[in-house]
Amino acid sequence: MTLDYAGFTKASTLIHVAQGAGLLLLGAAEAYTLDNPGRKVSLVGPLALLAAAAAIPLLILALPGAWNFDQLRLALEVRRGFHIFPAFACLFGAAGLSRFAQAAMGRRGGGWQALFLFFLAAAGLLYFFMASRVNDEAWRQVLVWHAAAGATLLLAVAFKTVHVLDGRRFFHIVWAALLMITALQLLTYKESPGAFGLRLVTFEAAPDLPSVAGRPTAKPLPKNAGTADKKRSGH
Repeated sequence: MTLDYAGFTKASTLIHVAQGAGLLLLGAAEAYTLDNPGRKVSLVGPLALLAAAAAIPLLILALPGAWNFDQLRLALEVRRGFHIFPAFACLFGAAGLSRFAQAAMGRRGGGWQALFLFFLAAAGLLYFFMASRVNDEAWRQVLVWHAAAGATLLLAVAFKTVHVLDGRRFFHIVWAALLMITALQLLTYKESPGAFGLRLVTFEAAPDLPSVAGRPTAKPLPKNAGTADKKRSGH
């Protein structure tokens, strides 16, 4: 069974694209429904989130797993940091289901919307943990990109929360705009090959100890030195 480490990089990039596409459609639908309310249009956003959630495990199974569950188990054991992506799938799926239930019942607020915003905020917080799941040589780049995406998504949730409480049009526009900005950040992200690649560890031998009090260190005798001395003493 051969494990292709490039599959981790490709899967991560495509997972970010799926997440970005889901948030982009959500933001576009939110912006459109501001002046064109309708149940069918309001379902586009949650369905996009559900599609993104479904795409994540499929991409992991297809690329690192090579459509083989045994290889998938091996891949996740080798790269445990990849478990963060199924967590994203759960949060995106939960947010999509909550928003879908709210839209299907035709409600503007209520518990379903609160759950939707909660799961979306949890996804925003999870982006800050991405840097801790990759190799050391790539953590800085991963941290910068995902901290920006996470902060933008959390800011979007904050504006939507204010809109729910206040009702002003401005807050809804900013909410939709920030969703699309987050989406563009994820759509343009390209995973570094070193993030989930094979790590090589190099060991260096310790230097020779210096001589004590200026005296050279004694060299070890060869193994046959004692035998040779006995032979000479016998003559």
